[in-house]
Amino acid sequence: MGTYKLKMLLIGDAAVGKTSLIKKFIKGAFQKDYKMTIGCDIFTKDVELNDGQDLVTLSIWDIAGQDRFKFFRSSFYRGSAGAMVVFDLTRYTTFNPNVVNWLKELWSFTGRIPIVILGNKVDLINMRAVRASDAQAFADQVPCNYIETSAKEGQYVDQSFAALAMNMLQNMKNRMTP
Repeated sequence: MGTYKLKMLLIGDAAVGKTSLIKKFIKGAFQKDYKMTIGCDIFTKDVELNDGQDLVTLSIWDIAGQDRFKFFRSSFYRGSAGAMVVFDLTRYTTFNPNVVNWLKELWSFTGRIPIVILGNKVDLINMRAVRASDAQAFADQVPCNYIETSAKEGQYVDQSFAALAMNMLQNMKNRMTP
């Protein structure tokens, strides 16, 4: 069994649900009361991948999305193996143009590490502002996975973290192979 430690980032605009996604993944709980992340919060979770063949300890960094923290973010990006770029399906600008802005910022410090793009708050059907086809078309161009999630309902939360963890692990193994 391989044992690995990988640093994963969650980035995106303020109030898109990054902290809620992490708490749902780690604790299985959703909190309605929102507390702004200041700077960065770090969480860890062990996950088994490849049918239990690989044990991965994820160091999950919840990066504040407010512009006023932009100056500090570069130091948080160092050493990252992958990132989730999260946007709010009910707020179009968190997707376009801001996902592109987040990717540019991220990759300027990390190079092309694996990413997954998440459209969060899929449970708010009547408030939806971003079409799935538009987000999928963008992800196809990157290329990367696009997954729609609901931190509140737990929809595809675990699968999102597993998908990115698999991409990060495979990327790391590919670099280790001569």
